[in-house]
Amino acid sequence: MIGLCLKDIVCRKDICLNEGATLKQAIDLMESNGKGVVVILKDAIPIGILTERDIVEIVYSGTDINSPAIKYATKNLITTHETKAIGYALNLIVSNNIRRIIVVDKSGSFIGVITQQDMVKHLEDDFYRSTLKIRHVIEKMQPLIYIDQDSSLNDAIKKMIENKVSAVPILKDSKAVGIITEKDILKVVKNGISLNSLASEFMSHPVITVRLDEPVTHAVEIMNTKNIRRVVVVNSNSTAVAIVTHRDLLRNLESTYTEFIERKLKHTKDILNFLPEMVMEIIDAEEGQAIIWANERALNRFGMTIINKPITDFIPSDKWAIIYGTLCKLGRAENIKVKKDDFIYELSGFFIKTEADLCAGKIQLIIRDITDEVRLYTTDPLTGLYNRRFLNEFLHKELELSKRYHRQLSLAIADIDDFKKLNDTYGHVAGDVVLKAIAKTMLKNVRDSDVVSRYGGEEFVIVMSEIGKETALKAIERIREAISQEKISLFDGSSISITISSGIASYPDDADSSVDLLIAADDRLYKAKREGKNRTIYS
Repeated sequence: MIGLCLKDIVCRKDICLNEGATLKQAIDLMESNGKGVVVILKDAIPIGILTERDIVEIVYSGTDINSPAIKYATKNLITTHETKAIGYALNLIVSNNIRRIIVVDKSGSFIGVITQQDMVKHLEDDFYRSTLKIRHVIEKMQPLIYIDQDSSLNDAIKKMIENKVSAVPILKDSKAVGIITEKDILKVVKNGISLNSLASEFMSHPVITVRLDEPVTHAVEIMNTKNIRRVVVVNSNSTAVAIVTHRDLLRNLESTYTEFIERKLKHTKDILNFLPEMVMEIIDAEEGQAIIWANERALNRFGMTIINKPITDFIPSDKWAIIYGTLCKLGRAENIKVKKDDFIYELSGFFIKTEADLCAGKIQLIIRDITDEVRLYTTDPLTGLYNRRFLNEFLHKELELSKRYHRQLSLAIADIDDFKKLNDTYGHVAGDVVLKAIAKTMLKNVRDSDVVSRYGGEEFVIVMSEIGKETALKAIERIREAISQEKISLFDGSSISITISSGIASYPDDADSSVDLLIAADDRLYKAKREGKNRTIYS
């Protein structure tokens, strides 16, 4: 059943409200639909979600339930497409520690909701493959959170909120005589009952229990048959020791990956949130690779919207194909550089195949922002252009590509005319102003694919891929004319005009090595100087 499509099992009915709804309307709908959730829509698009837990916290804070529901709804929504498999949704729920997922169509319009309860019901066959006992499930759980018979509803709510649990059993002599759930609190609020009332007057009973040595499948059968979300675990003396929920069962169904995290990285997700690097988890399923979890640093940089998005929304498809191939072949990838927007990132990652049928495997990417490091290494601090070191490396690689794919390549060396005289007359501060102004003008007048660098002093090199000498001449002449027409303002309020001289060389016409291309362009630059400056020579 792990491959079952979400659109076939999604809950569609009585689950949504419009953006103008109040908290009271949300409480009424939530209580009647029995799903513990309401989605708020604007023009059919989900914009918020409210859960029973939200209502419990809202009520405890004393908020007026006639307030707008959207004000208190969670806005950072995790959604998934209706064509995804239930196994994919399971990964999203476990990785992001949530209890339900909003399902949308290809236009982003609301289709319905999938809850943990829905998943357990439809994954029952998969639980039968497990040999786990109840005691295995509760090994790492926190001690039982409970109240006694004399506790009020307020006491129950406080325990739920402080411990982030969805229910508290009511104990008498260590035996569970009843249980208060978020669903019970919802009914109480709807009926206007005082929260100072005894919790035992509104508890659900008798309490459904399972024993430590019973198989997990027994708990699944009980939950599905009785349509409940949790069972109380008791020992051989019938003493209550824990509560097992749908989430606990789903986590153990997906335990292969939990073991991987502990074995490979020795970090929990809480620790990953404190790492200086950004971390993403990616599921490798039939339909592709998608981001299912990210640590806080990654979410702060890229936003919640990256969750459940294809990794190719973050990394260009051609680049990801190389990274993914390396991960599949070697099980790891290291120090791969990727540019996104104005930032440069270095990626390292692991690929782990899973034994379960949930997916082919999972990938953990560790992402480091190396923008500043790269800029220090590759850029000129004054102008912000690429520096000589970067230019030489780039030109060598670009020339090799041109040879391989039989493409043309041209470069120009441009030099500011009479720059020494300018420095002597106006000072080196004025010279710096001119260098920055020239760099800015050059960048405005080249293609996005062209590379402009400050090669040294007052010399600039422009590399133009896939164009020949005549086209390069037009491009450099456009730059020369733009510079000659510009008035550059100095600190003293005066302005000056500047000209440049340039030499152009092309592959394959003039040379077939980067060194020889630079020499040819440099020779033509000095020919332009000798012929009167403020001109471009290309032959």
